[in-house]
Amino acid sequence: MQKISGYITLGDERLHYLGMGSGQKLLLAFHGYNNTAQIFQPFASYLGNEYTIISVDLPHHGKSEWPELRRFDVPQLRQLVTLLMEEHGVSKLSLMGYSMGGRVCLKTVELMPAYIDKVLLIAPDGLAFNPFYYFLTRTAVGSAIFRRFLTDPQRYMRLIEFARRRKWLDESRYKFAMQYLQTESARNFLLRVWPGMSQLIPDSRRLQAAIQKHQVPVHIFMGNYDRIIPVPLAKKFKKELETVQLHILDKGHRVFDAETLPDMAKCLLS
Repeated sequence: MQKISGYITLGDERLHYLGMGSGQKLLLAFHGYNNTAQIFQPFASYLGNEYTIISVDLPHHGKSEWPELRRFDVPQLRQLVTLLMEEHGVSKLSLMGYSMGGRVCLKTVELMPAYIDKVLLIAPDGLAFNPFYYFLTRTAVGSAIFRRFLTDPQRYMRLIEFARRRKWLDESRYKFAMQYLQTESARNFLLRVWPGMSQLIPDSRRLQAAIQKHQVPVHIFMGNYDRIIPVPLAKKFKKELETVQLHILDKGHRVFDAETLPDMAKCLLS
């Protein structure tokens, strides 16, 4: 299926995107940490007749052009959605997000629920407030600690290993953390991305109220063995929300694959 590459200008910043499919409906997709817009290309063969998929390279990912100190903020997210709806001549759009991209989708629903048709979330971040992430990216003290840790990690490795031995840090989270700390390039990437995406933290109460008021259909796919974003977060989130459906699969955090993709795609089809 034909794939189009382009840019969306938001002030002085530019987000790269891939356009896939030729359907009349619009589907805006956001990938996870250290992924690119390319990750959603397999959906095109299932959804391309009904949807035009715009899969965005988030700041500091793929081909997007984004300054190191510039944060992707709420006005820019609103602008992105509005520009795409105007360009494609639609009054509503659907959302799809994986991991960190799921958090962007949830913030979009909170901000603009009347313009959302359907939502597909795959192992999404943002289902609950994360005080640790907020502290490290939104407070002066936390930001200083975060930068110091990533620029001189050896000073803190003993503390991490101690937490691991005491089982305060389980093996899966330890491995997840280590893959982003082992090289200077990986640490620098984390130092750009985490603060860069920190403005888009959903307010759970407002988000749930928006879903309830506008009856937004939301499908959440979670891995039963996911230790990064565990299933109980999704169960708590969907409580008393009739339009939210939870699908639990025998997977880990990488719940999105060739086996599970067809059932995910069905949730967005009429």
